[in-house]
Amino acid sequence: MLKKISAAALASLVLACGLAAAQTPAAPPAPPVIVAPSTQANDDMALTLLGNGSARQSVVVFPAVSGEVAEVAFRPGQTVRAAQVLLRLVDRTERLAADLASARVDAARALAARYEGTRGTGAVPESVVDEARAALRAAGIELAQAREAVADRVVRAPFAGVVGLATVERGDRVTPETALTTLDDRRVLFIDFEVPEAYLARVKAGQAVTAANPAYPGREFKGAVAQIDSRIDPVSRNVRMRAAVPNTDDVLRSGMSFQVALGLSGPPRVSVPELALQWDRDGSFVWVVREGRSLRVPARPVRRAEGRVLLDSELKPGESVVIEGVQRLRAGIAVRVVGNGGAARTQP
Repeated sequence: MLKKISAAALASLVLACGLAAAQTPAAPPAPPVIVAPSTQANDDMALTLLGNGSARQSVVVFPAVSGEVAEVAFRPGQTVRAAQVLLRLVDRTERLAADLASARVDAARALAARYEGTRGTGAVPESVVDEARAALRAAGIELAQAREAVADRVVRAPFAGVVGLATVERGDRVTPETALTTLDDRRVLFIDFEVPEAYLARVKAGQAVTAANPAYPGREFKGAVAQIDSRIDPVSRNVRMRAAVPNTDDVLRSGMSFQVALGLSGPPRVSVPELALQWDRDGSFVWVVREGRSLRVPARPVRRAEGRVLLDSELKPGESVVIEGVQRLRAGIAVRVVGNGGAARTQP
């Protein structure tokens, strides 16, 4: 049998149900976020480095022997041929010695020929004939030495190039330690520069470079990497490289300073705005919105450029990353996108 409930009891029951309903927690609202698309970009970059110029061939010219300068046969800045005479020393004594050696050769040759004519007759012993032949050979050696002494009194250009300033004049006394002038073959100028070890794998012989010098503002000199050193400097952690730059109009000089621009190509990477990259005790990461929920994706920054960060990450190009509202995010919670930094795009 159903019992009747009084009005007071019914009111108490309704009040109790209302209090229980009020104590049940409501689901928190989805936090609002602003997102931006991740893109793909090649990790290309350009290095600007300081370099020093040097001629393809460059020497300081010294005399082979001591003596008095008889003639300076070049002008500073003159272009000379290989083996062209640059300077002569007084060589009277050496020429007389060469003439005397030549006369001795003639006499020894005549005597040896006379003895050779008697071979087989028994008129001259064989030992005497052998001595005459040896004397002829010795006289020939003395003549060669005398001629070499004469040649040493003439200083010649070892290769074609441009001579520098003369340090001596006619009548000066010089020794083998006296620097006479410089000689540069600057048809091609070498530029030595250093590249950080981290970029070594990106540089190859033949790679294009551009050089600039303050003497020629606004002008660029194009060349290519010619040589790469076989070692890394253990102190600077740099590797030395040498670029070859054609100097067809002969405006560049050995010893010039250059700013070398070297373009480096890199692998494709994912790029996100700088605001998307977050850090905590576990490292760097980005928040990604997938199917309306937040997901934490680890991301290692590689390089920053123009307000964006190139990442080494499993993040895919075109995904939406959170750039504002990250403070309230937790992994797996629903989010409400209230703004978009731009349409997703993929760069080749």
